[in-house]
Amino acid sequence: MLNTARNKILNTRVEKDPFPYLFVRNLISKKDLNNLNKVLPNYESIYDNEVLYQSSSKTKKTILPKSKNYKELNKNKEFKKINSIFQKLKPTIVKKFNRYINLYVKKNISNKSLKYHSSYSVMKKGYKKSPHLDRRDHLIHMIFYPSSEPSKGGEICIHKMKKKKQSFDVFPEKKNLIIKKKYKVFDNSCIIILNVPWAYHSVSEYKSIKDRKYFYMVYDFPIVKSGSKYKNRKAGFNQNQFWKKEVTIKSLKRKKTFLTE
Repeated sequence: MLNTARNKILNTRVEKDPFPYLFVRNLISKKDLNNLNKVLPNYESIYDNEVLYQSSSKTKKTILPKSKNYKELNKNKEFKKINSIFQKLKPTIVKKFNRYINLYVKKNISNKSLKYHSSYSVMKKGYKKSPHLDRRDHLIHMIFYPSSEPSKGGEICIHKMKKKKQSFDVFPEKKNLIIKKKYKVFDNSCIIILNVPWAYHSVSEYKSIKDRKYFYMVYDFPIVKSGSKYKNRKAGFNQNQFWKKEVTIKSLKRKKTFLTE
């Protein structure tokens, strides 16, 4: 599985416009994909008290890593294997983006200092996500889709800012963006995004009755030592700690709407 995924990533071109990202198809073998899908729970089998706490979405459930459900999943070798693969892919993926990391990050980041995190989610009919930026303590984030229905909406939309001198808003107004590209999400596809301050993306409304299952994985910047003015990631990481460009949240109303999607 590792060699297949690594070769797919190495042979996929980094898209540069409007920000650096990869869209990889057929990331792992069909056999590995089938084995993985056999053990992944669907939407209805995930208990409400085990989903991501800050989201009030009615169309997506994300299993908390410390929950009973997640611990049960983690006993399965196929579930463990996919996380292990992405941990081992870190040098390969970071190297793909290295040129841009040197341009946009304030200081040198080593592979060893980056922290790996992941979660598992299932979304159902009606799910959508407005244009947004991901957390600023993520250097790179990846979404791997073991199961999806590509003909029923749910496209990944890549957005570009209309004006180059616009400030960077985590939850921007749609009128300030244009859609640069759309990707249909097939089984076994993966998008990998360098989380620059203009990496705006969204998901169009998913209209299929088939659950879409995915892993959200990140390579985080290292946690800052206690005593630093940026010390508490959980309390609200500093937007400008690592990136050269500043990011702000201009509308709490748009943030609230985003969390209910």
